[in-house]
Amino acid sequence: MQPYWNLAGAAVSAEALRVALALDLFAGLETAADAEAVAGRWRLDPGATEVWLELLWGLGCLERVTEGVAPRYRVSPVAAYYWRPGGTDCRRAWCNRLARLQDAAGQLAPLLRDGATPTPPPGAAWAEGARRQIDQEQRAVTAPLAVALFQEWPELAGRRRLLDLGGGPGRVALSLARAFPDLRATVLDWPEAAEVARQNIAEAGLADRVRALGGDITVDDPGEGYDVIWCSSVLHFVAEPAAVLRRLHRALAPGGVLICAHGERGATAEASARVLPFYLPMMLAGHFVPSPGEMGALLERAGFDTVERRGERGFPLAPVAVWLATRAPR
Repeated sequence: MQPYWNLAGAAVSAEALRVALALDLFAGLETAADAEAVAGRWRLDPGATEVWLELLWGLGCLERVTEGVAPRYRVSPVAAYYWRPGGTDCRRAWCNRLARLQDAAGQLAPLLRDGATPTPPPGAAWAEGARRQIDQEQRAVTAPLAVALFQEWPELAGRRRLLDLGGGPGRVALSLARAFPDLRATVLDWPEAAEVARQNIAEAGLADRVRALGGDITVDDPGEGYDVIWCSSVLHFVAEPAAVLRRLHRALAPGGVLICAHGERGATAEASARVLPFYLPMMLAGHFVPSPGEMGALLERAGFDTVERRGERGFPLAPVAVWLATRAPR
């Protein structure tokens, strides 16, 4: 029964973190302070604050110093990295994701009973997502991970022309361009999101090597001759993933590489419990989430010469399976 009690308790833990982020607690605990001092600074009840700090310590957000009469607390390294203002600031992204998942949970029963309503076409809301939470997620996690993969995988060495498909604010393309000066990149996304990427490219001073195109990959030509295509969480939102993969195969130069990173349904109970809380609302709304092995089969049918699942990586939202597929050289 304990796992199910833990499931109920997760709601309290999430709210404890949300309140800490709303108060900007982690920016104010560089120096260890006891519960009374924290309560005084943020105008909170001392008794309640003590228990709250204990929970945040248990979540890994705080370190506890036990010397002295009362325990003192300071920000932990992981909280300093993710939850404070600066270059790696996921506060808004996490709070937005929490709100969306809470809303999805409330819609679960109606979706099961009545099914999904059609998803509205992307527009201003898509651009706002690219400007805010997606931008933060890409800065904090996705872009550094993309750079790490380019450094780790020999198949990606020396690549010079990149398509960042569904790249949103363009942080992946920009980070790769900074890390690899010979690389030139194209960000393709809906027109509203592409405009956000265009602004970020101009601010980064990389318009000579990175460009943004507005379009729909299901109908618009993405170009051709790319050495590498980065496709992360795009296929979840297209009606015919197989057709998009065939277009991407044609867009690659001979010998080119596709990096395909998407959430997948688990092959085990443990994997399903880890992934489906994030993707079940998406699936019930009619979006594509591949079953185990399905992505590999789609890539093979699209004409890719070699297809290899490179395991799961810590992308935002949930574990994501990363596939590497190549187009045969001439």
